[in-house]
Amino acid sequence: EARHIPFARLGSNASGAGFDILMEDARAAGAATEHLLSLGHRRIGFITGSDEYALSGARLAGYRSAMRAAGFDKEAGLVARGDFTFPSGVEATKFLLKRGAPATAIVASSDQMALAALRVARAAGLEVPRELSIVSFDDTPIVKFSTPPLTAIRQPIAAMTACAADLLIRAANGEPTGDAPAILPFELIVREST
Repeated sequence: EARHIPFARLGSNASGAGFDILMEDARAAGAATEHLLSLGHRRIGFITGSDEYALSGARLAGYRSAMRAAGFDKEAGLVARGDFTFPSGVEATKFLLKRGAPATAIVASSDQMALAALRVARAAGLEVPRELSIVSFDDTPIVKFSTPPLTAIRQPIAAMTACAADLLIRAANGEPTGDAPAILPFELIVREST
């Protein structure tokens, strides 16, 4: 910013310089939660991402909003802290499954944490999705090849980077770019883990 070099911030809507390019993380987490509610789940656990990222708070808010809208305010307490990593997903899943009334479904804020949830479920002898459903965020290629393949929120990463490149080229050429954040659509990809 000090050198007047245009830059883009992907996944951030915090105030400041640069182009904001993001998906609606709160709506995406709400859609994942609503999907599980539509399948009959009521004790839906949520594994947060790192507090260093604003999108983590947005995803948690979307989950809580969907639970509240469905009349399950008390169940919205099934929240475990994660940081997007596999080890944090292991610990968070163990927490959600060891409660007096364990979660019957989990929304994990990253693919790594969802894969960790899958491993913990297997180690506990739980069948996915019959005894525990899992929804992931990101939809990196690996989740298609897990057993079972994971239902996931697909982030529009390619579209976000293309949008960033377009805005940066336009800014470098002195063309108008607008001030509003670029908000790109997410997609819920339903696979065999729900």
